[in-house]
Amino acid sequence: MSKENVNESLYPQSGVAMTCRSFNEYCSMFMLDNELPKHGQILDVAAGASSFTAELRQRGYQAFACDPLYELSPDAMHQHGLQELELASQKLAAKQHAFVWKDYASLEAHDAVRHQSLEQFIHHYRKDKQQPPTEQATACYVAARLPKLPFPDHTFELVLCNHFLFLYQEQFDYSFHLQAILEMLRITKQGGKVLLYPLVGFRNELYPQLDQLQQELVQAGAQVTLRSTAFRFLPAADSFLQVTK
Repeated sequence: MSKENVNESLYPQSGVAMTCRSFNEYCSMFMLDNELPKHGQILDVAAGASSFTAELRQRGYQAFACDPLYELSPDAMHQHGLQELELASQKLAAKQHAFVWKDYASLEAHDAVRHQSLEQFIHHYRKDKQQPPTEQATACYVAARLPKLPFPDHTFELVLCNHFLFLYQEQFDYSFHLQAILEMLRITKQGGKVLLYPLVGFRNELYPQLDQLQQELVQAGAQVTLRSTAFRFLPAADSFLQVTK
């Protein structure tokens, strides 16, 4: 991975932004074309207003998402999403030269994907909030934050988390990263996978303790693999982490 521009933040960020990514972006980031489990449950962690879960549900998958923001009402979530998208567009416009645009073609195309994803998410989120959980059906969208998740052990075949861990490495320490991944492994079925992207921060730098993290995960009994991705936006974000239980 490139280590250029490590002293300059490509994307100034305080706090944690709402992520708002599309199903196609997930498939590209995590190379999911042939890897979505046909049986079992899928969880998107720190999912924000991404439309991945909504699209999976439409395609017949048992998909769920969790995020602290799911305490918000649909209207409040929508308003927050629109504000986040406007702010993100302004930040990107100021440093367009620093990013790789092959997956979007332009800032306008990028923003259109984000808005479409937000609207698809909100439509599904609103329906989910209007249908209280029953003994036969649980909510798709669960308010929860790492490093503790309210799911039983060995629940999911596939757990994904994008644009949270590693990206916010200046806000969350090594212990948080390790405990967060171990928690995701706890709720993953034996043989299931946890997928994480990107592995760089806002300064385009590889997570400095990645080797140590991988070693500790292996010692905990997991198989850890760095896999190349076809997706590119942050220049050095050319890989994702696959952790198999």
